Amino acid sequence: MKKNLFLLGIALTTWFSSCKDDNVNIGVENPVQTGEEILFGSSLTSTGENPESRTEYGVRDDKGVNVQWATDGSDEIAIFCLQASQPANHLVKYKVDPSKTDPAVAETVTKVNPEEAGLQWGAGDEHRFYAFYPADAVKGSTEENETGKITAKIPVTQQVQSWREVQAGGEGCIDGMKTYFGLPNMDYAYMYAFSKVSKSEIAQGGSVDLQFHNLVTVLDITVRGPEEGNVTVTNINVSAISGNPILTGDFTCNIRAAEEGKPASATCEAAGDLNQVRNMISIPCYDRTEGKYITLGKDECLNVKAYLIPDDNNSIDRRTLKISVATLNGGAVKERTLEQAAVTPHMINRILLPKLIPGGTNYWMSSLDPNIYVSELSIPGSKFSVLTSDNGASPAYQNVSIEKQFQDGVRAFIFQTATKTKSANTTYDGMYVMSDDRRIKTLSDAIMDVASYLAKCESEKKYNEFAFILLTYQGGQTPIWEDDEQYWINHLNDEINNIKGDSQYRIYTGEITPNTTIDDVKGKIILKANYNSKKMINGYNGTAPILFSYWDGFYGPEDGNSYYQDKYQGMPMNWKTPEWYESAPNAKLRWYYQEATHVGTGTEATKEQKETYIKKLFTESVNLYKNDVDHKTWFMNDLGGEYISGNNTTQLATDMNNLGVRELQNRTENAGLGLVFMNFADKQSTSGALYKSDWLIQTLIDNNFKFALRKKGSTTTYDSSYTSGGSVIE
Repeated sequence: MKKNLFLLGIALTTWFSSCKDDNVNIGVENPVQTGEEILFGSSLTSTGENPESRTEYGVRDDKGVNVQWATDGSDEIAIFCLQASQPANHLVKYKVDPSKTDPAVAETVTKVNPEEAGLQWGAGDEHRFYAFYPADAVKGSTEENETGKITAKIPVTQQVQSWREVQAGGEGCIDGMKTYFGLPNMDYAYMYAFSKVSKSEIAQGGSVDLQFHNLVTVLDITVRGPEEGNVTVTNINVSAISGNPILTGDFTCNIRAAEEGKPASATCEAAGDLNQVRNMISIPCYDRTEGKYITLGKDECLNVKAYLIPDDNNSIDRRTLKISVATLNGGAVKERTLEQAAVTPHMINRILLPKLIPGGTNYWMSSLDPNIYVSELSIPGSKFSVLTSDNGASPAYQNVSIEKQFQDGVRAFIFQTATKTKSANTTYDGMYVMSDDRRIKTLSDAIMDVASYLAKCESEKKYNEFAFILLTYQGGQTPIWEDDEQYWINHLNDEINNIKGDSQYRIYTGEITPNTTIDDVKGKIILKANYNSKKMINGYNGTAPILFSYWDGFYGPEDGNSYYQDKYQGMPMNWKTPEWYESAPNAKLRWYYQEATHVGTGTEATKEQKETYIKKLFTESVNLYKNDVDHKTWFMNDLGGEYISGNNTTQLATDMNNLGVRELQNRTENAGLGLVFMNFADKQSTSGALYKSDWLIQTLIDNNFKFALRKKGSTTTYDSSYTSGGSVIE
């Protein structure tokens, strides 16, 4: 078959420049013929003026963001033409090699697979071409007169592919400041083009231009450093807090043919599972090459791109967006709201945020969708929360007060508790939080410490914060005729029942189920206790609002040649009434844990074992997210403890925290992490920051914003934004 050349100009612009008037048909002397293969490839010049929608971001200039085809020739587009005679699906993928002098246009456009036939001219005169980038997103069309269709997905986590640093005054820097550019994954920079041509007007060697446009909406976000000092940025989040809540996930777009006086257009709508968190976009600011977060000083800024499904609904209820900047230093999330009227769909929108201000309490829970199931969350926790040197602990597991831990984002606490007697060891005298044999404070006072900070959250109008307290048995004083363990668990019931009705203690008394959400427990404390033996719960008939599960060593009981919880996806966890784990196969909840406290040869676990099981729980959280549709499993991953040689809690913190950060920064799959406990759970420069606790805490917090966590279906909207600050659009 004779092969004739069909030239396609691949350029990027705001409007199409090649649409034909349907009433004009002057014809050509030697037109292309039916059945001839359409070959693409030529040297072209750009016909567009607004370079806002190509596939590689280059130098910024006063006209906007400079974008172009990938200079390495890796870009692939798909071209669909229903009127083409071949191939049968009317869809062919092509590779774009940009011009060396102007990367905005194609030097050549060739088939990805040269052994297969390309598009061939059909019998009719009119041919409608739909082109899409990237090629793999295209589904095509099979019905006559149907629009071109693309089915694609925008992820919640939009990972920066690499960071490019431009010095102050350098080419492309923003407002003369030193700028850190986060280069995004251009696979989500979906684009489309449309052109309608008459075959009779295409001469042998003639050309037709396709001008590409943004399919999705792009936010070009610039974060400026503080007036003084430094602020480390860990994450940038975009969320829809009212109106159309769908920013991410699966979506479909139909490309409409150009009408008289108007260019072609794209209309997009959400598809897929709507019972996930899809109102959130997360952009991590962790440089994986350098192994560190981006830190901004005075007169410095960073710039990232966020891709979102365009809001093509012209109803009155337009979405309102919130831009949040999560920081490591001091923890406070910096937030600003953005009305949809300021955002143009299918275009790049430049957003300049006010200068960062260090300090403040990390009210991260109040920035989450309140309908998220509690079991989906990732919650930073402190190991043995009150065992500090000031309290006489040796070794010390923490350096700062619960108040400071709370301010730095910690929301889970472990209290080792023991009973006390008086009058010749015959009369009960309370339950205490312990440091070795020293009674630090009563259990009720320790719970009140946490409750008081939840009250402060409400005073700051941050209503979604809640806390979790794990209560463990450390013996204590017991009358000689009583069993130690039974005595403890019975008095634990009494202590909690005595305070549960007092609102200032904020004890959550409603049943915890797989469907419990943030909204259900906001402002409250969830209590959980371990039972250590079957004897411990014999005869227990308590009614206290406590979750119970069996603790047996650092990883639970073995079941044949494997561990019970690996076989059954966690230990059974019961509300109010503890059941022996072998008798509770149908428990509504599961507790999947790793809790090696004493690490070293001949003790609970070796260092290698602890590291292995830390990583195992991270992996299992992903596996169960995919398979546990009932979201009933709670994870407890304990990165704290001590090396038994030398009672060394600081070196273990350094080793395990660094392990946790490495594992989680490379994580790309949907899943919460549950409760993750650590030594020195704070962000202070003289404490947690010495052991990367600050990085681990913020990595866990940011994990809640990175994934499409499951939630209860609801039309409830929420607004945790600041009211000050003015417009974020420049």
